Amino acid sequence: MVTKLKNLLLKSRWGKYILVGGFTFFLIKGLVWLIVFFIAGFSLINFGS
Repeated sequence: MVTKLKNLLLKSRWGKYILVGGFTFFLIKGLVWLIVFFIAGFSLINFGS
């Protein structure tokens, strides 16, 4: 079932856009959360000392 869906998405042009768009969405989302946690941790270190 999953392989059929994957093959259907890879063969069509819109399927490629959906796969690439989903990947970039989650990549950017992860980078934003990483920056948020980095800033929060850095500010906690500065306020603690």
